[in-house]
Amino acid sequence: MGSRPEVAASGYRFLIPLLALLSAFPPLSTDMYLPAIPYLGKLWSVDLKTINLTLICFFLSYSPALLVYGPLSDRFGRRVPLLAGLALFILGSLLCAVAGSIQALIHARILQGIGAAAPSALGLSITKDYYTGPERHKILAIIGIIVALAPMIGPTLGSWAMLFGDWHLIFILQAAVAIISFVGVLRIPETNTTLRQIPLIKMAGPYVSLFKNLRFILFTLLFAVSMCSFFAFIAASSEIYIVGFGVSEQAFGLYFGINALSLMAGSFLCMKLVMKLDDMLLIGLGFGGMVVGGLLLVVMPQSQVLFFTLPMCCISFGFGLTRPLCVNLVLESVNTDIGSASSMMMFANFIFGALAMGLISLCGEWKIMTIGFIAVLSSLLTLAVIRKSRSFS
Repeated sequence: MGSRPEVAASGYRFLIPLLALLSAFPPLSTDMYLPAIPYLGKLWSVDLKTINLTLICFFLSYSPALLVYGPLSDRFGRRVPLLAGLALFILGSLLCAVAGSIQALIHARILQGIGAAAPSALGLSITKDYYTGPERHKILAIIGIIVALAPMIGPTLGSWAMLFGDWHLIFILQAAVAIISFVGVLRIPETNTTLRQIPLIKMAGPYVSLFKNLRFILFTLLFAVSMCSFFAFIAASSEIYIVGFGVSEQAFGLYFGINALSLMAGSFLCMKLVMKLDDMLLIGLGFGGMVVGGLLLVVMPQSQVLFFTLPMCCISFGFGLTRPLCVNLVLESVNTDIGSASSMMMFANFIFGALAMGLISLCGEWKIMTIGFIAVLSSLLTLAVIRKSRSFS
């Protein structure tokens, strides 16, 4: 292990906020933009499945880029790939802001996705480089709370940007966030003090080994499947609330924030109970809550906005409760190449998320019921396989 890198006193004060900001790039890149989706559909006369390509293509470029930045940072250090990714994100954001057609916006979002993968992948790596022991646990908890707040802040910022400016301002704000992050990264030293001189052609080696670990692959796929209802909700939420229920962009930000608050509450409860209750009991409670919320979406009449919001809060709460435990199951199944395993897990999550977004875009007026079915089926499948695997452990 290398020695802990020195961070100047002035740098230390903003290191934790910087790491949290880097980790929050995916939700800020997507959720801030959600209030503008119905408006852009009308502006360019395109349907939801076409406008949602701006979300889907973001994740389709973001996901494979995750697999690239990790090995590059092990070989060249954290700062160079991170600064390169942030520069790409800034360029992509500015291109989004000046896009004059849906095609131009899709291409700019692809560039945004490639850039956003760098802070998402390397923020955690810097945390592991610099912090150790109980201090690291504390920092990761703080970062987790801030990242959970991002889905609440993002749509609100986007809706107010549209109120006081227009949709272009959303991407200008995203570029501003990336510029702040870029300056912050310039002020910290290189944290990877043990560079690995691996030929570029051999950097895929850890991923080949992980594919041979069937338990890791199984849990990774299950965790990705369990997230599908949440990604489907993200893709369809603006149309359901703004077009379906007729709420304003500002009210949409509030409803979306309530859902994100439920997710954070589930994570808080998991943090409080994980040392007191059996993991399988908490997993059962979490996925059970997602099943209940999904069934309510299927059977309840969607005549009132709360008939959609409350079941979705139930799903989000259950997801927040089970997510830390599922991540732990995935990482418990590997003993080496933890960084590559984390990247592959995130890659699977966002690829399945993109598929869920594509599916919900094709469902027309059945979007709410489809989200419910996805929540019920994915939760029951994941819970059944986890219990079966534990019985043979």
